[in-house]
Amino acid sequence: MSVLMFGFRKICLIRQRNDLSYRIMQLSRKIQDLQQYSANIADGSVSMYDMMNTPASMFNRQMMFSIYSHNMAMAGAQQNFMMMGPMINMQMQQMDPNAQAMYQRWIFNGLYQQQKERVKKVEEKLLHQQETEIEQEKAKLESQLKMVEQELQGVTEGENKSFETWKPNYA
Repeated sequence: MSVLMFGFRKICLIRQRNDLSYRIMQLSRKIQDLQQYSANIADGSVSMYDMMNTPASMFNRQMMFSIYSHNMAMAGAQQNFMMMGPMINMQMQQMDPNAQAMYQRWIFNGLYQQQKERVKKVEEKLLHQQETEIEQEKAKLESQLKMVEQELQGVTEGENKSFETWKPNYA
């Protein structure tokens, strides 16, 4: 009877070990995908090369980041540019129209890049938080896996001893 109990427990532990290993593998893949996505947005913009090298699980997020960061940077730059309007106009009084246009574009582009950097930092903070949570879950699962493997080893030894007990002795 005890041989059957050891066998059943061994099957349950093997299944649990496989489930834990698979989940750990999924979390490792998710961490790799997050890291690749983070590397793609590190410069604050998303190029066609970045899009082609994005993991499939992060493609939509990267596309949304690209659109969101542009829209937020544009809106923030326009708002800041409007607030700076009187100061800019004072500085441009002695400039010719071409120089004024170039100066305005230069200021707007600087404001746009500042806003884009702010959006990127927020996204990086979210990515770091997500990665930390995944790492914690992975560490928890790895410790569970070690306990399951230890129990499986004990069950295997108990099963072998049980076989010895039930083995006929013809001597």
